[in-house]
Amino acid sequence: MRTFLLASTILMAAAATPVMAQNTVQNTSAPAAVSAPASNILTVERVFANPSLSGPVARGVSLSPDGELVAFLRSREDDVDVLDLWAAPVSGGEPFKLIDARALVPDAGELSEAEKARRERMRISQRGVVEYSWDEQGRYILAPLEGDVFLANRADGSVRRLTQTAADEIDAKVSPKGAFVSFVRDQNLFIQNLETGAEQAVTTEGKDLITWATAEFIAQEELDRDTGYWWSPNEKYIALQRTDESTVDVVPRLDISGGGASVVSQRYPRAGRPNAVVELFIHDVTTGNRVQVDLGTNKDIYLGRVNWATDGSVAYVQRLSRDQKTLDLLSVNPATGQSRVIASQTSTAWVPLTHNFKALKDGNFIWSSEETGWEHLYLYNKDGRRLRAITRGEYPVKSLDGVNQDTSEVFFTAS
Repeated sequence: MRTFLLASTILMAAAATPVMAQNTVQNTSAPAAVSAPASNILTVERVFANPSLSGPVARGVSLSPDGELVAFLRSREDDVDVLDLWAAPVSGGEPFKLIDARALVPDAGELSEAEKARRERMRISQRGVVEYSWDEQGRYILAPLEGDVFLANRADGSVRRLTQTAADEIDAKVSPKGAFVSFVRDQNLFIQNLETGAEQAVTTEGKDLITWATAEFIAQEELDRDTGYWWSPNEKYIALQRTDESTVDVVPRLDISGGGASVVSQRYPRAGRPNAVVELFIHDVTTGNRVQVDLGTNKDIYLGRVNWATDGSVAYVQRLSRDQKTLDLLSVNPATGQSRVIASQTSTAWVPLTHNFKALKDGNFIWSSEETGWEHLYLYNKDGRRLRAITRGEYPVKSLDGVNQDTSEVFFTAS
């Protein structure tokens, strides 16, 4: 099956043909030649050695918000299990190292159990810079590194250490306008003012079986959601989840590693048994007030996705029924937590959760549906009324990859 990157137009007729197609990406810079082994016998050691038999693979690739740099993760020459952050100018030129993991943290310590579990569910096995994020202006790159948080300044190449604590700071983010950095520490959410360096605890109640701002097991493992908090674009609000695992069964689990095997007890949501209780709150960054979002009377649901209107006036919440046959889109007033269902998707089998939601500057939004038997993109107004289909045909849209709102083009991947 071939995969295509396509572009469509938000305002085009539903039956129109996509205007761009691409099914190959060529790498013009060939990797350096690797000397052939002395023997033609493929050994176990060579199968797992570096470089990979399939050649070098770019990981964690992202484009800077201004489109001038491509950032990516690269294994160190002295240790393939440790990643550094590199960048290359789009206009041409040699790649250069942005963050040297070993220079910043020479001796990596032991990660917390929560971070180990989070990385396992994200399928991250290496150390060093394993994830990073740009601020929306492209001025900074935020990189959690071995339990602490570092901020790279693109203008002068300096790297600033933001935290140095015994506990791990996880799921770190730069706020949309670049005024704050946020992260989870010891089951609570914190924000740090980048100008003053002042740190503030958004929550303090997280301990034992109560966790704030972290995706629960099911969200991470089954719903493709690895965060538990979301900044509004104007930095006025933070939506964050509260998870109570006291209802979840404790089950024994066999933990197998290179050093042997052991049996550990774990809170595990078995099929047909109680799940963790997940609630959603909205925190006002200026006043410190917190309101609970009305997710309905039925508590046995999944918190699927949270998105914001571009002006921060509305939080859009996707609520999935436990049988996964009903997906509701809620419009939430962030000041009060009041919500209303503005659109729903149903199925006799299950409704797939996707990341194909995009709020637009004019107040409308894009959302996908599989109701025709094929996943396609649709345009809605702010009240959830469908305006038109953006894509149509006997192919599934796999992902919504970008929107150029100046030209009314939508970029998506389809098979």
